[in-house]
Amino acid sequence: MKKKRMLVSVVLALLLAYTFVMLPMPAYAQPAPKPTPSTGETITLNFVSFAPAANVVEFQYIKKELLEKINQLAGGRLVIQVKGGPEVIPPFNLGAAVKNGTIDMACIPNAFFEDMVPGIGVTHLSAFTAVEERKNGVYEAIGELYKKGGMFYLGRGEATDQGYFIMFVNKPVEKREDFKGLRFGGTTSFHGQYRELGGVASTLQTTEYNTAMERGQVDGLTTSIYIALAYGLQSVSKYVVQPGFWRSSVAIPINLAKWNKIPPDLQKMMISEMAAFEAKFAPYELEQRNVFIKKFADTGAKLLNLAPDVANWFVAASTEGAWKYAQERQPGDIIPKMRKLLTKK
Repeated sequence: MKKKRMLVSVVLALLLAYTFVMLPMPAYAQPAPKPTPSTGETITLNFVSFAPAANVVEFQYIKKELLEKINQLAGGRLVIQVKGGPEVIPPFNLGAAVKNGTIDMACIPNAFFEDMVPGIGVTHLSAFTAVEERKNGVYEAIGELYKKGGMFYLGRGEATDQGYFIMFVNKPVEKREDFKGLRFGGTTSFHGQYRELGGVASTLQTTEYNTAMERGQVDGLTTSIYIALAYGLQSVSKYVVQPGFWRSSVAIPINLAKWNKIPPDLQKMMISEMAAFEAKFAPYELEQRNVFIKKFADTGAKLLNLAPDVANWFVAASTEGAWKYAQERQPGDIIPKMRKLLTKK
């Protein structure tokens, strides 16, 4: 009988132990899952460029030296996804796409969306380097204009030295009179230049440059050496006018609502990386510019080096014409304010 009672006790003890083990642990005893950057916390910025992916300087370098570095430093909390170039969104539609949130971030010339952010279409006329603009208040002033247009101004996607833009023509120009009556095409950034030189201006998308030159619809146009090579202008252009002029106006805007959702520490990191990128882009681009001009000339196009007096007139007239045309397009005090802001005292 005694043995029977002991057996029952053992069985009951085992049943109690089993029941206890099978009961769920109290909530406070359960280890909390460790949050990871990829668990519902990653901020994605979709990025599109005005330049084709094959463009080494204006696409690949920016992607590698800026966007990928930001991704690396963000540690998975933020990811910039590069969607492509003009095949994704036409360049002239990029500004609107950023403003309305179709994409989050772009690399685009300011002139392509100056109607949405009045005043920014003249940033290529700045007398200051990007490094100087971050020290003398120009960067902040441009940023305020962007905010009014529903965008955040991260910085100059192409912080170049002077001489970035080049004129390509199919008729020789050596004297002032040679420019009169020529038909020029390009974005509105250059219409004032064309008119001040005595030419006739028309608007062209970058994708139309080659065809317009080949068919003789225009006698010349102004663009960067990189866009010229990317769109095959070396096969339809006879002359490359020297000197070059102005800076690039290419900027990197971000949708303002999306920017405001980025944590402050990541915002600070992105701004810091943008400033560092601007500082190293200028010498890199100048070196590449000379290499690409040689490549262009090696295809058979002739370099036209204007005489010093004509060259001085050419650059001065181009600049003055750009300011005049900007004032016509945007009456009021915004252009005079921008001219004061971007001109050295």
